Amino acid sequence: MLHRCFGVVVRQLRRSRGWSQERLAARAELNRSYMGEVERAVVIPSLETAAKVAQALEVPLSELIARCERGPRWR
Repeated sequence: MLHRCFGVVVRQLRRSRGWSQERLAARAELNRSYMGEVERAVVIPSLETAAKVAQALEVPLSELIARCERGPRWR
C-alpha cells in the first residue's frame, strides 16, 4: 500500500508545482515513462530512486514517506 500512496504523493507534489512528468523525470534523471509508472504504482521505486524523486521535488525523502503515513490529500 505504501508504494501506491507514494505515487499519489509524488503526483500531487508535481502537479502543485505545475510540472509535467517530463520535467520531474528530467530533474530526477529518470525516464519519463518510469516516472509515470511510479505515479500509477505500477513499479515500486528503490530507496535510491525515491531519494532522487524527493530531491527533484525539493523535499526530504522523509517528508514524502511521512505524507504517505498521514495519507494523501485527495482532491
